[in-house]
Order: sequence, then structure tokens, then C-alpha cells
Amino acid sequence: MAEPLSPSDRASLAAERGPVNMAVAAALVFDGGPGVAPAAVLERLRERLHLIPRYRQRLEEGLPGGLTQPVWVDDRDFDLEWHVRQTTLPAPGGHAELGAFVGRELSRRLDRSRPLWELHVVDGLAGGRVALVPKMHHALVDGVAAVDVGTVLLDPTPEPMEVEGPGEWEPRPYDRRRHLARLAATPFVRAQRLTLETARRALDTSPRKAAEDLMRATELATELARTRPQAPMTPLNRPISPNRRFAVARSELAPLKAAGKAAGGTVNDALLAVVAGMLRRLFSGTAGIEGEPVALVPVSVRRPDEQGELGNRISTVFADLPVGEPDPVERLRAVSRTMKELKDSPAVRAGAMIVGATGWAPPAISAMMVRAMGGVRACNLVVSNVPGPQQPFYLGGCQMREVFPAVPLNPPNQGLSVGILSYDGGVFFGLLADRELDPPVDDAAAALDEALAELTG
Repeated sequence: MAEPLSPSDRASLAAERGPVNMAVAAALVFDGGPGVAPAAVLERLRERLHLIPRYRQRLEEGLPGGLTQPVWVDDRDFDLEWHVRQTTLPAPGGHAELGAFVGRELSRRLDRSRPLWELHVVDGLAGGRVALVPKMHHALVDGVAAVDVGTVLLDPTPEPMEVEGPGEWEPRPYDRRRHLARLAATPFVRAQRLTLETARRALDTSPRKAAEDLMRATELATELARTRPQAPMTPLNRPISPNRRFAVARSELAPLKAAGKAAGGTVNDALLAVVAGMLRRLFSGTAGIEGEPVALVPVSVRRPDEQGELGNRISTVFADLPVGEPDPVERLRAVSRTMKELKDSPAVRAGAMIVGATGWAPPAISAMMVRAMGGVRACNLVVSNVPGPQQPFYLGGCQMREVFPAVPLNPPNQGLSVGILSYDGGVFFGLLADRELDPPVDDAAAALDEALAELTG
């Protein structure tokens, strides 16, 4: 009648103590319209929530002393309306007000007596737009079956896709294998597969193999962390509080691609160079920083002969960020050289794993890596760049215009994470920070905007 937790589920839940909150979130901004009204969103969820049965399951805690492990069980009192909430932003309803709302929500832990997710419908945005803020526990999006509320809500065309009806839901044991086979066969997933690497690619990975790959990669990253020089102490690396602030920035993808190519690198190199430029500005008035800050970065190590295979071949590297270089182009070239050496490293390739590409796997991997390193200060922050779909998606005919990811802060001495997602010709940055970070996250977002302008001209 119950499903055991996977090793990554258990690790994620165990990490959530003290100031660490393992909720993953995003702010998805849509054109306004009837399709994003709270009642319409609730009805869409009723139609499609059967595609992700974990979202009707709650955590049954184990007995004290480790006599039994926690398990997932169907929530017999499941109430969809409790999980879907409506909020109106104060005027003027800009990115600052949206960021303040996300920061407050990520300061509050999910209720472990219920399924570990919420979906907030946020109106009052400028221009009549509406945001959806899915918030879910890291354990629900572990990179193996990373199917989330955002995935099932969205359509690749203004016309909603037909999804086989759920029928009457009744609590029952969760048969993972049967669910994965059924979900992979639905017209909904087959249609989305043509335009977005989503649930199907995550589900093509054997859970056992994925767990083994993740463990091997985590062990490798831990060993690399212990053998490389310790990351320098920075203002980002003080004990954090349970409270969060969130800020956003955005750019066009084309000029970042062009900048990366011109320097002999990639768009990911350009993004890391921008983060280095942000830190250069953020630390400019701070004395006593010795050495280059280090970012933990998930990277693709797929070879040319592996193109077209299912899933993403991902490894995680520790990248030194050249904040001491004043010239933005030279900073980008330095990042490109570093990343090429890292990606070509036999150790990094040996630690590669196949993961799904729903957009949550890299943050999940980063969180596990950082957690496993314990007291080793191997990096100063996590920078997670997720290549997203380059065509628009819709909810009830309303086009999604922006999507800002939020990556959890972990361990409890890292005060800033940078989530990056490309979508439909844009690049969207979500900066999650400890509420007491000094300089504050708004300063970091302003510094990021300046670094973007500096690099792209």
C-alpha cells in the first residue's frame, strides 16, 4: 500500500533542516485571459493531475530511531483546492513585486502532512499578465521522474491537447512501472515530445540506473572537491537564515550566443562570464577576498556522436570565475578555456549521467552534489543553466512570456544561487538569496543587468 522513497528522495528530505528549505519553484508569466483564471487553472489540473500520481501522495514518516524508512502513500484526504491558491500583487505589479512574493513563499516550508506541492495563481501584474508559481519539494523532482505541475499544464499550441480522462480517483498503491508505461503512451506526452524534451525523456531512464549514475557522479564530485583548493571566503558564504529574497533579470538569447561564438565558446560560457561580471561588481567594495570564486555548474558533456540520443548527458564541474579580469571579452575567453578543459577531463566524463530534460534535473543534481560534500567549501554558489524550448508554450490559449527558475540554497553557508533558463528566444535569470545577504539580492540583480549590457553591448 506504500512506495519506498528513493535514495535521492531521502537525501533531499533529510537535508531540509535548520535554515535549508528544499523547495524548488519558478515564476511563469502569461498573457492575461480566461485560460489563466484561477477556476480555469484548477479545472486544467483536475483534467491532468492523474498524469502525475505522486502529486496525490503524502509522506508517511518512519518510526523513530530508523526502525522503518519514510514512504509515499496516497493521501486519502487529498484536496486539490487546498494546493491551488490565488494572490494579487500590490501595484505596480512589476518584477520587484513578483520577486518579493516568490521570496516570501520560499521562506515557508511545505506542509509534510500533505502532498509536497502548491500552485499559486498570481494576478495584479502589469499589463494584465498573470503568473503561475509552482512550488514543490525537491523530492518530487528528483531527475528520474521529473514530471511537474508546469509540465502537465502547458500546451505547445494555443489549442489545448486532448488528454485521456482520469476517471474517478481512488487512493491505491502506487505502481511506478505501470505508471511510467501508461504515461509514456499517452497522446499528451507523445505530442509534447515533438516540441519539448519533457516527461518522456525523463521516464526513458531506468530508475535504478539513474540512481547508480547519480551516486557515482556524487562520489566523483566529492572526491574532486576534496582534492582541489578550497574556494575562497566571500560575502556569499556566511551562515544563512530560513528566510529568502528573490530577484530576476532577463536578456535576449541571440546576443549571448553571438558573444560566446565570437570568443570561441558557447552560450553557457557567456552566461558564466556574465555571472563573473556580476560578482566582480558585487564584491568591488569588499576587501579581503583572495582567489577566484568557484561556481558549481551542471554542464552537458554529450559528444557529437551522441546527438539525438534520449536524455541529457550531464556532469557537474567546479568552475573558477575570473572576477579579477576587467575586460568582459577576456573574461569570457578565460571562462571558455576553463570550461573546455573541464568538459574534456576524463574524470568529468566518467561522472556523466543521463537525466531527463524537464528543466529541474540540473538543480536537483547540484543540490545533491553540494549536500554530499559536507563541510568542504568547494564552491561559493550554484549556477544552473537549463536550455529550454525555443518556441512558445500556452495555458488555455494564453502565451507564456517569461519563466524565472529558483534553485534552493544548500548547504547552510551559501547565500546565493543563480538559476538560468532559456525559452523562446529569451534568457531568464532567477536569483534566490538569503534575506540577510549583504550586499542584498537586488544589488546582485542590478549587477547582473550591468554585466549583461557590458558583454552584449
